[in-house]
Amino acid sequence: MTHTINASATARPARPLHTPYHALGGERGVHVPSWVGHRSVYRSAGRTLYLVETDRLEAARGDLDRLASQGWDVQVERARAGSAARIALTQQDLAVAA
Repeated sequence: MTHTINASATARPARPLHTPYHALGGERGVHVPSWVGHRSVYRSAGRTLYLVETDRLEAARGDLDRLASQGWDVQVERARAGSAARIALTQQDLAVAA
C-alpha cells in the first residue's frame, strides 16, 4: 500500500511572523533592543506571551510606547528598587508566532 500526500493540499498559507521584535524592526526584520535582558515565550490557545526582563526600564520606554501604539498589550511590573522590571507583551491570535 502506498500513501501519497500532496504538500500543496495540506500546507496552510504562510503568515509572516509577528513578534514584538518583528514589530520593532519594521521593514528591516527582527530587532532585539539593547535594553532587553532575559527573554521567555509562553504559548496557549490563541495567545502568545513574551516576557522580558530588563534592568534598563527608562531606555525601554520609547519602544514600549511604540509597541502599545501598534496594538500590543504592554504590562510592566517594576522591581521594588532600581530600574529593573519584568515586561509582559501579548496580542490576541499570535499562537503561530515564533
